[in-house]
Amino acid sequence: MPSNKPFQFALALASIEVVTAAAVTLYFSYGLVTNQARDFLVLLSIVVLMAGTTAFLAAATKAFYDRKRWGRSALIFWQFLQITLGWGSVEGQSGILWLGITIFAVSGVTALLLFSKPVARLFEEE
Repeated sequence: MPSNKPFQFALALASIEVVTAAAVTLYFSYGLVTNQARDFLVLLSIVVLMAGTTAFLAAATKAFYDRKRWGRSALIFWQFLQITLGWGSVEGQSGILWLGITIFAVSGVTALLLFSKPVARLFEEE
């Protein structure tokens, strides 16, 4: 039987991403509720987008835990999307280097784990 450690580590990283997305959603929701928005509709849009992202990640992580193929595929998609979005964190005059490096590291490691042979074997059709 193959080792479950890569699967467990990928699951842990995906769970951290869910919690992070939920925390960002709550942060922006707090700003919306306490009327800290300069533009209400923009902040409302961000809250709705982040809530959807959190729901998507939670569903994908649960499906991955249940060893459903779509959960792994969704998490792979998310890692590449996050790497692409993270590139914007390091570009330009207002780039935040530590944030970009963190995004690249977490998403890169998670993507490698999701593509690893031990994890891929768990999702093979019989």
